[in-house]
Amino acid sequence: MSASSIIEAVMLVMVAVSCWLGVLGMWRMREPTQALHYLSLPATVGAFALTAAVFLKNGSNQASWKTLLITFILLGINSVVTHASARAFRARELGHWRPREGDPIEFVEDSSETEQS
Repeated sequence: MSASSIIEAVMLVMVAVSCWLGVLGMWRMREPTQALHYLSLPATVGAFALTAAVFLKNGSNQASWKTLLITFILLGINSVVTHASARAFRARELGHWRPREGDPIEFVEDSSETEQS
């Protein structure tokens, strides 16, 4: 067994472990918005470890570069999808997504909304 195949196996184990840790973290959280934080572990660590394993196995070929591109796309859209999901959870719970009175966030009203009131 060569050193590169051992490193490749370690990278694939890291992918599986990061996915399982993300699942366990999501399972332990009480609220869905808290569970969303655990999606980042498989989306970052798992994706980069998988990309490294593909590069070790195939070298610098088309499949390896496509895997790297998919990893960067996944990294880029992960925060957008997480934010949209959290906003949808809040809208379902409250009936709207806007902050409530007393929420610890800064909110600037749209000038067109204040004119209509």
